[in-house]
Amino acid sequence: MKIELTMLLLTAAMVTLSKTQQCREVTRQVIVCDDDANIRGGKGEKGDIGANGKAGPPGSKGSKGDRGGVGDKGKQGESCALGAFETEMREKLQEIENRLIPTSCLTSTVNGKQTLRSGEEAFCDAGWTVFQRRFDGSVNFDLTWEKYKVGFGNMSGEFWLGLDKIHSLTAGRGCRLRIDLWDFDNDHAYAVYSSFSVEDETDGYKLHVADYQGTAGNSLANNNHNNSGMRFTTKDRDQDTWSSNCASDHAGPLGGWWYVSCGYSRLNAKWGRSEGTWRNIVWYHWKGSSGIALKATTMKLRCD
Repeated sequence: MKIELTMLLLTAAMVTLSKTQQCREVTRQVIVCDDDANIRGGKGEKGDIGANGKAGPPGSKGSKGDRGGVGDKGKQGESCALGAFETEMREKLQEIENRLIPTSCLTSTVNGKQTLRSGEEAFCDAGWTVFQRRFDGSVNFDLTWEKYKVGFGNMSGEFWLGLDKIHSLTAGRGCRLRIDLWDFDNDHAYAVYSSFSVEDETDGYKLHVADYQGTAGNSLANNNHNNSGMRFTTKDRDQDTWSSNCASDHAGPLGGWWYVSCGYSRLNAKWGRSEGTWRNIVWYHWKGSSGIALKATTMKLRCD
């Protein structure tokens, strides 16, 4: 009500002003007067924001530009060298792989034929290195000095590892020898010697064994027929104490062995059932005294 009264009084006052004065009403009842003397009333309050205007028509679509030319060929990058990390990882993987390959049967957890870290093949049996194996007569053991020196047969079947390798494995080391025997009824016996070595070729591959234990009897180093200290004899090299060559002349071919006088042990003799005590594979103190030949034998060594 006060606002309306005030507006009426202002309107009456403007009527009495000089005729040269021009007056006008503005938004929210604010009157602004202009006269010849440029007298101007105070500025009124800001009006409300108007409604949005209607959107204009869409602009025209521009024309498609020309296709750009082919860019210059990029510079070939330099070859990437093998990173130090990758090289290190490969070396470690190779080291792990090498550790998994045993250096000898002593460090092997696998039985049977396998390749050692040196690249050589070996036949391992619970940490022992087998150097002689017979069981079916498939390999001829009536062979020469050179054959016994380098080895023959196949590790998947019957074989002789070779005197050179046996010497190399036992030279200057504390080694044991184990011999396992089976007859044609599959009865089993064994002999273990806690000291075993074979000298080199210049000494005729001389045998040294001692300290027997086992169930087969001591037919290799007994007091009456001691093979220990004997050189190796083959059909073409006689180094035994018999009047003729035990490997070829004594009741037929007996194969290479550390013969004394053709004696109590012949594990490389002719394979087969007995044709008489002195013709086939014999271990005298177990079955040989009864004229019974053996079917299967293994000779193996283990060195500390």
